[in-house]
Amino acid sequence: MNKRENIYSLEGFGKVFRFTMRQTFKNKGYLVSFVMFVLMMTLMGPIQFLSQRAGQGAAKDSIDFNPSQVEVENIYIYNETAVMIDKADLEELYKGNEDDEASEEAESGKGITEDKIIICELLEGINTDEATMMEQLTDKDMLVFISMDEKGYYVNGVVSKDSKVKVDDLDDVTEIVKNTFDEKRLESSNVSEEDAKMIFSGVNTNGVISENDYKSEASQTVSRERYMFYMLGYSMIIFIVISMSTSYIITSVTEEKQSKLVETLLVSVRPMALLIGKICGMMSYVVLLLTCGVIGSNISNLVMKNVFHISEAEFSNKGFNFSIFKDFGVVGGIALAISILFAFFAFGMISGLFGSTCNKTEDIQNATGNVMTFSMVSYFAAIGMGCMDIDAVNMVGAIIPPFSFFTAPVAYVTGRIGIAVLLVAYAIQIVAIILIIRLSAKSYRNLLLSDSTTQKLSAIFKSAKG
Repeated sequence: MNKRENIYSLEGFGKVFRFTMRQTFKNKGYLVSFVMFVLMMTLMGPIQFLSQRAGQGAAKDSIDFNPSQVEVENIYIYNETAVMIDKADLEELYKGNEDDEASEEAESGKGITEDKIIICELLEGINTDEATMMEQLTDKDMLVFISMDEKGYYVNGVVSKDSKVKVDDLDDVTEIVKNTFDEKRLESSNVSEEDAKMIFSGVNTNGVISENDYKSEASQTVSRERYMFYMLGYSMIIFIVISMSTSYIITSVTEEKQSKLVETLLVSVRPMALLIGKICGMMSYVVLLLTCGVIGSNISNLVMKNVFHISEAEFSNKGFNFSIFKDFGVVGGIALAISILFAFFAFGMISGLFGSTCNKTEDIQNATGNVMTFSMVSYFAAIGMGCMDIDAVNMVGAIIPPFSFFTAPVAYVTGRIGIAVLLVAYAIQIVAIILIIRLSAKSYRNLLLSDSTTQKLSAIFKSAKG
């Protein structure tokens, strides 16, 4: 090697960059992967939504009460209280049974009709005790008791021992009678309709929340659950980006070295230009891939919204979720994107170094495995950090690379660390990248021209010294 040669020279970078882009899209595997990924991003949302809608529809059909399908002959409502209810109040039990289909069901013995509801109230002078009424029930009758004592009111559904009435139907009828009774009870106590609605609306507790989560929400950040969700989604995005690029860079470097093409390239292209040109070329491929995927996802969103008239609320968070880039505004999105670029560049440089240690196809798997080990450890560490959500862990994980590539921006946008800590994290990442660049500049040429195969960091450092 020429001692006076600038080891950091990027002479020939443009040639390598264009060559890498052309070769990437000429490769059928990467072309198919591109098309498949974009299709997946475009169609995943509608497919998931429609599948979920179908599942919900089936579940709804199975749990919704349909009076026209109930097989019953009589529904006796035995009211022992002073709260008066009549058939008109129980319209929910038989309303909607006037259409032709419901009429046919009624003729076949199915369906609840108004004449099947028999209300028995003591105040009307009907002195029939419970035991007598239960003995008179047929196998297709229902009996609903409304009673009271010093502890409160009770509404219970009863059928005969050999009843053919479905238990679910009995429960549904009893629930409707109970709700009607509650409304009439409040009306008799001079509670207005608006007050009754407020009473029956219940209380929204928003789930169980810890003191830390409460303080977090008060300071306009996110709760622990959302923090874990964002950490998982973002670290998955980085992991996918690194995975897509690692294999290509290592394989490309190995093939050029194996075919002796690299020796020709090094005549007109500097080693650093060769490595960084490949990384930037692959980076452009990944950015284009993700951009087309996001565009496809948004197009499918618009189609679902404007063609099928599905509300944005129903369709939100379906498919591959990039919501973290939108939820925290422009500054948050930029912070997240910067870390992705830093991670891509750092792991891309490492991939190139490990690829330059390979001399045959069989070596690619080991080299790829070494790089993926770094990324997988960082990925799982990020998930663990999101689950723990401890201040000290958040701080350490956000500062120390390679973990900080996965964790720092999420910790920042969710309020776990401040802008000062984020800037320190970026500074450390830049220093780490510079160190990798220096190592690459000193060892890349020697590794490319070497015939030995050792996919270990020791071989890379040894080459740098040589």
